[in-house]
Amino acid sequence: MKKMIAAAALGILGGIAVGWAFHQPPKKDPQLAPRMQATAQAANANSSGRDMPVDPDGAGAVQVSAQGARRMGIAVVTLRPSLQAREMRAGAIVLSAQGLATLAGTYVTDTRDLALARVNLGVAQKEYRRQTTLYRSNEATSLKSLQAAQGAVEANRAQMVAARRQLRLDRAAAEERWGGTVAQWLVAGSPQLTRIMEQKEWLVEVTLTGRRADSPARSARFVAPSGGAVFGRYVSSFPQSNPVIQGLNFLYAIPARPGFAPGLTLIAQLPAGRLRSGVVIPESAVVWADGEAWAYKGTGTNRFERLRVSTAEPVSGGWFVTTGFVAGDRVAIRGAEELYSTETQPASGGAKGDDD
Repeated sequence: MKKMIAAAALGILGGIAVGWAFHQPPKKDPQLAPRMQATAQAANANSSGRDMPVDPDGAGAVQVSAQGARRMGIAVVTLRPSLQAREMRAGAIVLSAQGLATLAGTYVTDTRDLALARVNLGVAQKEYRRQTTLYRSNEATSLKSLQAAQGAVEANRAQMVAARRQLRLDRAAAEERWGGTVAQWLVAGSPQLTRIMEQKEWLVEVTLTGRRADSPARSARFVAPSGGAVFGRYVSSFPQSNPVIQGLNFLYAIPARPGFAPGLTLIAQLPAGRLRSGVVIPESAVVWADGEAWAYKGTGTNRFERLRVSTAEPVSGGWFVTTGFVAGDRVAIRGAEELYSTETQPASGGAKGDDD
């Protein structure tokens, strides 16, 4: 009987010990909480259908199947190295050629007057020499006729001198209004002036301020309010002042294009500084989201990483960038919108972007 009572007591004590052990709080692992938090974050990211950002300038990556890539019509292009200078912007305005046309017409008229005066002087000089010969040969002509011939020579010479002076005044007026280069076009009858007169090209006034005015670029890109753009070439300094913007003015010539007309204000984009290495992100590769420009860079077979594209330096056909992308990278130039939709839509089961 005593043995049975002792065994029962031991059983009760053992049960109490086991219960006490199960009810003790677990020991804290200092590395457990961070691991649990990271696991929860990853689970939340996966449940939303989005990858975690890969770098400060990236938004995530998207993997699509081969069938999905075909359905999206994804096409990629390999970026090539590009050299660009930094760009500065300035105000510009398309000038009317009416004043220049008036000067050109005046110069043509005065040139004709000079030519006529030169011809008349030649005729008068011949008559004067004839009258002189006759007068010396036994006075076969009168002194009055000789003096009249001499007067005609002097009058025509004065007309020629006046015509030459007027042409110099015309050139000075052209230089004062349009600068030395345009004045030279006027004097030489340059084909460049003809293109301006025929409105095949326009002259554009560009105003540069501060140190930017030290060395104007040989070429510039001009953007109209409508978004149209043309490239223009440097002509010369422009002697007129801009009452609104105080600075140095320069003339550029641009080809005549629809949407460009005299009086239109433009933005001049001029290269400045040393050339830098980078790449041009094509306009067709850019997706706009939340006010930012993005492009998808290929990082594997049908895998793309979305990276931010700086739009600070627009160039013809896209944007020049020096960070985020390098020559040799592949970017999607078709199907980028579909990639963005696939990346940002919630997962509905199966692999992300998998259409199989």
